[in-house]
Amino acid sequence: MMKNNLRVILFWSVCWGLAEAVLGFVLHLVENSAGILLYPFGAYCLIMAFRKSGNKAVVPVLVTLITAFLKLSNLAITPPEFHYRVYFPVMAILSEGLVTSGLLFIITMLPVEKLFIKLGIKR
Repeated sequence: MMKNNLRVILFWSVCWGLAEAVLGFVLHLVENSAGILLYPFGAYCLIMAFRKSGNKAVVPVLVTLITAFLKLSNLAITPPEFHYRVYFPVMAILSEGLVTSGLLFIITMLPVEKLFIKLGIKR
């Protein structure tokens, strides 16, 4: 089972990491807000990894950490005076990924339907 989860983690980390490293690098060169375009894809990768792992809460966290590490590979091709163009996206990846992972964890502990009932919201 762990071997399958490792494959899931690596697959979705590489998908999100390559998108961030390649597309994010290009989008940050033109001083565009790449996060608006790349976060939905990152959230999709986290959700898919979470589902494929059997709703294990640690999987999206590991995907996030590996993705941030892959994004750091841009330091090799970025001049030192522009390293902030790598550091800030890495911090964004970590914060977005950890918040999304936390939300996925909460949803597994308390499904949305039960949350609506507890809040008194009716359909």
